[in-house]
Amino acid sequence: MLRKVTIAAVAAALTTTAVMTIWASPAQAQLKEFRYSSWTPPPAPNNRFGTVPMFEAIEKELKGTPDELAIRNFMGGQLFNARTTLAGIRDGAVDAGVTVPVYNPGELKAHVTTGGLQQPTRDGYSAAAASSETLMMGCPECVEDYAKNNSITLGVYASAPYYLQCNFEAKSINDFKGRKSAEGNPMFARFAAKLGMSGVQMGPADYLQALQRGTAECIFGPLDWLNAYSLKDVVKTVVMDEPLGVVPAVSMMTVNKNSWAKLSQGQRNAFLKHMPDAIMRVVHGYYVDEKRGVTDATAKGVKFVKLGADYSKAWNEFKVADIDVVVADAKKRGVTNPEQLVKTSIENLRKWEKIVDGIDRDPNKVADEMRKNIFSKVKF
Repeated sequence: MLRKVTIAAVAAALTTTAVMTIWASPAQAQLKEFRYSSWTPPPAPNNRFGTVPMFEAIEKELKGTPDELAIRNFMGGQLFNARTTLAGIRDGAVDAGVTVPVYNPGELKAHVTTGGLQQPTRDGYSAAAASSETLMMGCPECVEDYAKNNSITLGVYASAPYYLQCNFEAKSINDFKGRKSAEGNPMFARFAAKLGMSGVQMGPADYLQALQRGTAECIFGPLDWLNAYSLKDVVKTVVMDEPLGVVPAVSMMTVNKNSWAKLSQGQRNAFLKHMPDAIMRVVHGYYVDEKRGVTDATAKGVKFVKLGADYSKAWNEFKVADIDVVVADAKKRGVTNPEQLVKTSIENLRKWEKIVDGIDRDPNKVADEMRKNIFSKVKF
């Protein structure tokens, strides 16, 4: 369990000189109820390890104080799906929610660029910290895009590595030619095309039905999804030759700007206190659930296979060349100086890889480093 940090200590840190302002506003009527929307199922790591324990801790800490806050957590797409959550936050239908830029590329054009850099990532711990730093400190255009949608972001988490998962038995790289894949990430659509597959974009909540009905024959996802989305019931093959990077882009707390302004300073400090720990709990939880996913899927007869040198060569060639595609696509979306944004992202990634290796990927210690290097330097 992540160790406790006092709200007073966080408040003191937040009074230091900030390198970037995410949002500041005159005080307004204080919120007493906070509504949160998650389109992922309750067992998903972002809920189970992230928001659920974080919200419980915040409510407990603030109970009986002038800052007392009731948090209503709507999970499993009760209110909005992956594509509509941002609009729900923007319009004030909810106070906050989990968003992924790839599902709103027109609105979050700069964050799509940093979030699309899955190719160079190695692990979730460094990717989450590096991407949070880039998003909140190294990408003013990202902050501006969120502001245009009446929202702010309190950082991102990252998954465990993704793998190709299919509803048929694959024995060679040639078995993918002419097949159909489903993906929510444009990078995977491009890699699927390299493998000879046609693709359709959809969110992970739709993968099970797509694989059952044959709308898709393969998907790309972390191994915990074998349980979280019940994919173990339909997947027959998982290709293990190469981990396909991690997704470093999910904003677990995208918050309506008006709602943030209505929170008291004590309420804001409570959220900011817990964010680094919640992010690292989610990342670590992915790895815990990855092991469970493999165990449970193996018991269901799912085969974890290696296809050999041809598959590894295809991925390694792809991930190098695809960086240029990310830059070109960003230019088409109108992102200012995407070359520098990509350079900053990769530099931050390499920096955080060294940090997390130096502390043995301990989620508690990584959270502390995020608090020191990121959250203490951004004015929310």
